[in-house]
Amino acid sequence: MSPPSTPPPDQRRPAGPQHSVPQERAAGPEQATQFEVIPLRGIADEVIAQLPRGARITVTASPAQGLPATIEVACTLAAQGFHAIPHLAARMLRGPGEVEELLERLSAAGVREVFVIAGDAPQPAGPYPGALPLLETLTAAGSGVQIGIGAHPEGHPFLETAEALQLLRRKAEHASSLVTQMCFEAPPLLEWVRSVREAGISLPVRPGIAAPVSTARLLRIGARIGVGRSLRLLTEGDSGVRHLLGRGTWDPAPLFSQLDAAAVAEPELALAGPHVYTFNAVRAARECVAAR
Repeated sequence: MSPPSTPPPDQRRPAGPQHSVPQERAAGPEQATQFEVIPLRGIADEVIAQLPRGARITVTASPAQGLPATIEVACTLAAQGFHAIPHLAARMLRGPGEVEELLERLSAAGVREVFVIAGDAPQPAGPYPGALPLLETLTAAGSGVQIGIGAHPEGHPFLETAEALQLLRRKAEHASSLVTQMCFEAPPLLEWVRSVREAGISLPVRPGIAAPVSTARLLRIGARIGVGRSLRLLTEGDSGVRHLLGRGTWDPAPLFSQLDAAAVAEPELALAGPHVYTFNAVRAARECVAAR
Protein backbone atom coordinates (compact mmCIF):
# COMPACT_ATOMS: atom_id res chain seq x y z
CA MET A 1 0.00 0.00 0.00
CA SER A 2 1.31 3.46 -0.85
CA PRO A 3 2.08 5.78 2.05
CA PRO A 4 -0.47 8.55 2.58
CA SER A 5 0.26 11.61 0.50
CA THR A 6 1.24 14.89 2.12
CA PRO A 7 -1.80 17.16 2.40
CA PRO A 8 -1.75 20.32 0.33
CA PRO A 9 -0.54 23.45 2.14
CA ASP A 10 -4.03 24.82 2.68
CA GLN A 11 -4.97 21.68 4.67
CA ARG A 12 -1.93 21.58 6.94
CA ARG A 13 -2.06 22.79 10.51
CA PRO A 14 -0.48 26.23 10.92
CA ALA A 15 3.08 26.38 12.12
CA GLY A 16 3.70 27.25 15.73
CA PRO A 17 2.36 25.94 19.04
CA GLN A 18 -0.85 23.93 19.12
CA HIS A 19 -1.80 24.66 22.72
CA SER A 20 -5.28 23.53 23.61
CA VAL A 21 -7.90 25.99 24.78
CA PRO A 22 -11.09 24.06 25.60
CA GLN A 23 -13.65 25.58 23.26
CA GLU A 24 -15.15 22.24 22.20
CA ARG A 25 -17.89 22.53 24.81
CA ALA A 26 -19.23 25.48 22.81
CA ALA A 27 -21.41 25.29 19.74
CA GLY A 28 -20.06 28.37 17.96
CA PRO A 29 -17.63 31.28 18.01
CA GLU A 30 -19.67 33.17 20.61
CA GLN A 31 -18.65 30.52 23.15
CA ALA A 32 -14.93 30.75 22.43
CA THR A 33 -12.83 32.25 25.20
CA GLN A 34 -11.56 35.75 24.50
CA PHE A 35 -8.17 36.88 25.86
CA GLU A 36 -7.38 40.54 26.51
CA VAL A 37 -3.78 41.78 26.23
CA ILE A 38 -2.04 45.12 26.69
CA PRO A 39 0.07 46.31 23.73
CA LEU A 40 3.40 46.37 25.55
CA ARG A 41 6.69 45.33 23.96
CA GLY A 42 6.86 41.62 23.14
CA ILE A 43 3.19 40.81 23.71
CA ALA A 44 2.55 39.70 20.12
CA ASP A 45 5.40 37.18 20.38
CA GLU A 46 4.01 35.94 23.70
CA VAL A 47 0.54 35.40 22.25
CA ILE A 48 2.00 33.56 19.26
CA ALA A 49 4.03 31.34 21.60
CA GLN A 50 1.25 30.56 24.06
CA LEU A 51 -2.08 30.46 22.22
CA PRO A 52 -3.39 28.50 19.23
CA ARG A 53 -3.98 30.21 15.93
CA GLY A 54 -7.57 31.28 15.63
CA ALA A 55 -7.83 32.30 19.29
CA ARG A 56 -9.77 35.49 20.00
CA ILE A 57 -7.42 38.23 21.23
CA THR A 58 -8.53 41.73 22.19
CA VAL A 59 -5.88 44.46 22.37
CA THR A 60 -6.45 47.33 24.77
CA ALA A 61 -6.08 51.04 24.05
CA SER A 62 -4.98 53.69 26.51
CA PRO A 63 -3.44 57.18 26.39
CA ALA A 64 -0.23 55.72 27.85
CA GLN A 65 0.46 53.51 24.82
CA GLY A 66 -1.49 55.41 22.21
CA LEU A 67 -3.82 53.93 19.61
CA PRO A 68 -1.03 53.13 17.10
CA ALA A 69 0.36 50.49 19.48
CA THR A 70 -3.07 48.85 19.70
CA ILE A 71 -3.51 48.77 15.93
CA GLU A 72 0.02 47.49 15.30
CA VAL A 73 -0.36 44.54 17.69
CA ALA A 74 -3.82 43.70 16.34
CA CYS A 75 -2.61 43.73 12.73
CA THR A 76 0.44 41.61 13.64
CA LEU A 77 -1.74 39.00 15.35
CA ALA A 78 -4.27 38.97 12.50
CA ALA A 79 -1.44 38.29 10.05
CA GLN A 80 -0.48 35.28 12.20
CA GLY A 81 -3.95 33.78 12.03
CA PHE A 82 -5.47 35.07 15.26
CA HIS A 83 -8.94 36.61 15.56
CA ALA A 84 -7.61 40.01 16.60
CA ILE A 85 -9.99 42.57 18.10
CA PRO A 86 -8.50 46.03 18.69
CA HIS A 87 -10.06 48.37 21.22
CA LEU A 88 -11.11 51.65 19.63
CA ALA A 89 -11.14 54.34 22.33
CA ALA A 90 -13.59 57.03 21.25
CA ARG A 91 -11.88 59.86 23.13
CA MET A 92 -8.59 59.14 21.33
CA LEU A 93 -10.01 59.54 17.81
CA ARG A 94 -9.93 62.87 15.97
CA GLY A 95 -12.92 62.38 13.71
CA PRO A 96 -14.63 60.39 10.92
CA GLY A 97 -11.61 60.72 8.63
CA GLU A 98 -9.32 58.98 11.09
CA VAL A 99 -11.99 56.35 11.77
CA GLU A 100 -12.26 55.62 8.04
CA GLU A 101 -8.47 55.30 7.70
CA LEU A 102 -8.35 52.91 10.65
CA LEU A 103 -11.13 50.76 9.24
CA GLU A 104 -9.36 50.54 5.89
CA ARG A 105 -6.09 49.50 7.55
CA LEU A 106 -7.81 46.95 9.76
CA SER A 107 -9.77 45.50 6.86
CA ALA A 108 -6.59 45.15 4.80
CA ALA A 109 -4.98 43.28 7.73
CA GLY A 110 -7.91 40.87 8.02
CA VAL A 111 -9.36 42.37 11.21
CA ARG A 112 -13.13 41.91 11.17
CA GLU A 113 -14.12 42.89 14.71
CA VAL A 114 -13.48 45.83 17.04
CA PHE A 115 -14.27 46.65 20.64
CA VAL A 116 -15.55 50.17 21.22
CA ILE A 117 -14.97 51.98 24.52
CA ALA A 118 -15.10 55.60 25.62
CA GLY A 119 -11.46 55.50 26.77
CA ASP A 120 -9.56 57.22 29.55
CA ALA A 121 -8.19 60.28 27.74
CA PRO A 122 -8.84 63.35 29.95
CA GLN A 123 -10.12 65.35 26.96
CA PRO A 124 -11.64 64.05 23.72
CA ALA A 125 -9.32 64.44 20.74
CA GLY A 126 -12.34 64.92 18.47
CA PRO A 127 -16.14 64.69 18.34
CA TYR A 128 -16.41 61.46 20.36
CA PRO A 129 -16.76 62.14 24.10
CA GLY A 130 -18.10 58.61 24.61
CA ALA A 131 -18.62 55.29 22.89
CA LEU A 132 -22.10 55.99 21.49
CA PRO A 133 -21.13 58.70 18.95
CA LEU A 134 -18.32 56.48 17.65
CA LEU A 135 -20.72 53.54 17.37
CA GLU A 136 -23.07 55.71 15.35
CA THR A 137 -20.21 56.72 13.05
CA LEU A 138 -19.23 53.08 12.51
CA THR A 139 -22.83 52.16 11.69
CA ALA A 140 -23.20 55.08 9.30
CA ALA A 141 -19.95 54.09 7.57
CA GLY A 142 -21.40 50.67 6.77
CA SER A 143 -18.08 49.10 7.71
CA GLY A 144 -19.51 45.61 8.23
CA VAL A 145 -17.22 44.97 11.21
CA GLN A 146 -18.60 43.20 14.24
CA ILE A 147 -18.59 45.39 17.34
CA GLY A 148 -18.25 44.56 21.00
CA ILE A 149 -19.13 47.05 23.74
CA GLY A 150 -18.44 47.23 27.46
CA ALA A 151 -20.89 46.90 30.33
CA HIS A 152 -20.79 47.53 34.08
CA PRO A 153 -22.68 44.88 36.10
CA GLU A 154 -21.75 46.37 39.44
CA GLY A 155 -22.48 49.99 38.57
CA HIS A 156 -21.41 52.50 35.94
CA PRO A 157 -18.66 54.82 37.23
CA PHE A 158 -20.49 57.99 36.15
CA LEU A 159 -24.18 57.14 35.68
CA GLU A 160 -27.08 56.05 37.83
CA THR A 161 -28.49 52.58 37.18
CA ALA A 162 -31.47 53.71 35.05
CA GLU A 163 -29.32 56.07 32.99
CA ALA A 164 -26.67 53.41 32.46
CA LEU A 165 -29.27 50.91 31.28
CA GLN A 166 -30.77 53.42 28.85
CA LEU A 167 -27.30 54.17 27.42
CA LEU A 168 -26.56 50.45 27.13
CA ARG A 169 -29.79 49.94 25.17
CA ARG A 170 -28.75 52.64 22.69
CA LYS A 171 -25.23 51.25 22.30
CA ALA A 172 -26.56 47.71 21.92
CA GLU A 173 -28.37 48.77 18.72
CA HIS A 174 -24.94 49.06 17.07
CA ALA A 175 -23.20 46.06 18.64
CA SER A 176 -22.95 42.28 18.40
CA SER A 177 -21.81 41.44 21.95
CA LEU A 178 -21.34 42.79 25.48
CA VAL A 179 -18.19 42.37 27.58
CA THR A 180 -18.40 43.08 31.28
CA GLN A 181 -15.90 44.67 33.57
CA MET A 182 -13.94 42.29 35.76
CA CYS A 183 -16.31 40.30 37.95
CA PHE A 184 -15.21 38.38 41.02
CA GLU A 185 -18.51 36.83 42.16
CA ALA A 186 -21.23 35.10 40.16
CA PRO A 187 -24.45 36.26 41.92
CA PRO A 188 -24.17 40.01 41.16
CA LEU A 189 -23.20 39.30 37.56
CA LEU A 190 -26.06 36.86 36.99
CA GLU A 191 -28.57 39.21 38.60
CA TRP A 192 -27.39 41.99 36.27
CA VAL A 193 -27.65 39.74 33.20
CA ARG A 194 -31.24 38.87 34.16
CA SER A 195 -32.06 42.59 34.44
CA VAL A 196 -30.50 43.23 31.03
CA ARG A 197 -32.62 40.49 29.48
CA GLU A 198 -35.75 41.89 31.13
CA ALA A 199 -34.86 45.27 29.60
CA GLY A 200 -34.95 43.71 26.13
CA ILE A 201 -31.20 43.60 25.47
CA SER A 202 -30.49 40.24 23.85
CA LEU A 203 -26.82 40.52 22.90
CA PRO A 204 -24.54 37.69 24.10
CA VAL A 205 -22.76 38.64 27.34
CA ARG A 206 -19.11 37.76 27.83
CA PRO A 207 -18.30 37.79 31.57
CA GLY A 208 -15.04 39.59 32.27
CA ILE A 209 -12.81 37.41 34.45
CA ALA A 210 -9.28 38.13 35.61
CA ALA A 211 -6.67 35.45 34.98
CA PRO A 212 -4.54 34.35 37.95
CA VAL A 213 -2.42 37.37 38.81
CA SER A 214 -0.18 38.44 41.64
CA THR A 215 -0.21 41.78 43.40
CA ALA A 216 3.30 42.50 42.17
CA ARG A 217 2.48 41.85 38.51
CA LEU A 218 -0.74 43.85 38.63
CA LEU A 219 1.02 46.86 40.12
CA ARG A 220 4.03 46.55 37.79
CA ILE A 221 1.89 46.50 34.66
CA GLY A 222 -0.39 49.16 36.12
CA ALA A 223 2.55 51.52 36.43
CA ARG A 224 3.56 50.86 32.81
CA ILE A 225 0.09 51.55 31.41
CA GLY A 226 -0.48 54.65 33.49
CA VAL A 227 -2.85 53.41 36.20
CA GLY A 228 -0.36 52.41 38.88
CA ARG A 229 -1.55 55.00 41.39
CA SER A 230 -5.18 53.93 41.03
CA LEU A 231 -4.25 50.27 41.51
CA ARG A 232 -2.22 51.04 44.61
CA LEU A 233 -5.19 52.86 46.10
CA LEU A 234 -7.52 50.02 45.20
CA THR A 235 -5.36 47.41 46.88
CA GLU A 236 -5.68 49.19 50.21
CA GLY A 237 -8.35 48.57 52.81
CA ASP A 238 -11.50 46.64 51.95
CA SER A 239 -11.56 47.42 48.24
CA GLY A 240 -12.75 45.09 45.49
CA VAL A 241 -9.26 44.61 44.11
CA ARG A 242 -8.03 43.56 47.54
CA HIS A 243 -10.75 40.92 47.47
CA LEU A 244 -9.54 39.97 44.00
CA LEU A 245 -6.00 39.44 45.21
CA GLY A 246 -6.74 37.72 48.50
CA ARG A 247 -3.40 36.52 49.86
CA GLY A 248 -1.55 37.82 46.84
CA THR A 249 -3.03 35.82 43.97
CA TRP A 250 -6.50 35.50 42.47
CA ASP A 251 -7.85 32.08 41.43
CA PRO A 252 -10.75 32.32 38.95
CA ALA A 253 -11.56 28.58 38.98
CA PRO A 254 -14.60 28.77 41.32
CA LEU A 255 -16.08 31.64 39.31
CA PHE A 256 -15.60 29.75 36.05
CA SER A 257 -17.42 26.76 37.55
CA GLN A 258 -20.33 28.84 38.82
CA LEU A 259 -20.81 30.59 35.48
CA ASP A 260 -20.53 27.36 33.50
CA ALA A 261 -23.26 25.88 35.73
CA ALA A 262 -25.44 28.98 35.29
CA ALA A 263 -25.06 28.84 31.50
CA VAL A 264 -26.45 25.28 31.53
CA ALA A 265 -29.20 25.97 34.09
CA GLU A 266 -30.38 29.24 32.49
CA PRO A 267 -29.71 29.13 28.74
CA GLU A 268 -31.98 32.16 28.32
CA LEU A 269 -29.22 34.27 29.88
CA ALA A 270 -27.19 33.76 26.67
CA LEU A 271 -23.88 33.78 28.49
CA ALA A 272 -21.09 33.70 25.93
CA GLY A 273 -17.51 32.54 26.44
CA PRO A 274 -15.54 34.48 29.03
CA HIS A 275 -13.43 37.55 28.35
CA VAL A 276 -10.20 36.84 30.23
CA TYR A 277 -8.15 39.81 31.42
CA THR A 278 -4.64 38.38 31.13
CA PHE A 279 -2.53 41.30 32.41
CA ASN A 280 -0.16 39.92 29.74
CA ALA A 281 0.38 36.73 31.75
CA VAL A 282 -0.78 34.81 28.68
CA ARG A 283 0.45 31.38 29.70
CA ALA A 284 -1.25 31.57 33.10
CA ALA A 285 -4.45 32.72 31.38
CA ARG A 286 -4.30 29.83 28.92
CA GLU A 287 -3.72 27.31 31.70
CA CYS A 288 -6.54 28.57 33.89
CA VAL A 289 -8.98 28.36 30.95
CA ALA A 290 -7.73 24.88 30.02
CA ALA A 291 -8.39 23.74 33.61
CA ARG A 292 -12.10 24.63 33.41
